[in-house]
Amino acid sequence: MAANKKHGKSFTVINALQLATLLALLGYMEFTVDTGRVSKVFLASPTSIVREAVKIIGNGLLLKHFWVTIGEVLTGYSIAAVIGIGVGLLWALFPKFESFLNVFCSAIMAVPKVAVLPLLILWFGIGFKSKVVLIVLFSVFQILYNTITGAKQCKSEYLQVSRVFNASKLQTIFSVVLPASLPSMFNGLRISAATALTGVVFSEMQAAKAGLGFLLLESQQLLNTSRMFFLIILVTVISVLFVKLISFIEYILCHKWARV
Repeated sequence: MAANKKHGKSFTVINALQLATLLALLGYMEFTVDTGRVSKVFLASPTSIVREAVKIIGNGLLLKHFWVTIGEVLTGYSIAAVIGIGVGLLWALFPKFESFLNVFCSAIMAVPKVAVLPLLILWFGIGFKSKVVLIVLFSVFQILYNTITGAKQCKSEYLQVSRVFNASKLQTIFSVVLPASLPSMFNGLRISAATALTGVVFSEMQAAKAGLGFLLLESQQLLNTSRMFFLIILVTVISVLFVKLISFIEYILCHKWARV
């Protein structure tokens, strides 16, 4: 009991120190910018960031670009998840299929996404399609290889039981292989959730007519540092929430299978 109280007290002290450090950093930023020690071109004060956030939210500018980026991310990420999980499970059940495709997937995965972007723009334009394809390339291989790793960790005893009961391939996938691969599969989904948003913001900064990346590039060109800081913070928060959402879905699914 005493150890638990001590641990709880230490946890509170650490949180207080973290909060104090954050407040000190924000206060220093406010002081250096307001006193002119650092130019507003290079650093934004917290109050100016808040004012800029209120401004672009109030006039509807942020929402217009926000929904463009979210639509691209959700579409590309969903396609990558379906392809990655589906192909990963097929590879687990049909090893020869993996032997044939693995070399091609490894080659595509090794290609720098920055180098592919000009081709995607040439093929699909600077709009929605090229962003979705780039997100798929950013995300699909992490999901695929984590899924196949989890599927291969499925105990052979479980597979033998499914064969004893004459389970079909489809029944084996959903009743044996998929539950066994869930932890590894969701690890890939979490990693790719963050990289998906990073990829689309990067591509929007290179060539786009709308989106958070386009708005960030425009803010840079206008030397609007306050807006740049706010957009960077916003993208970071969205990435964290996206990862938390995947973790929440994992919690629900794993508990569902645990009760079966």
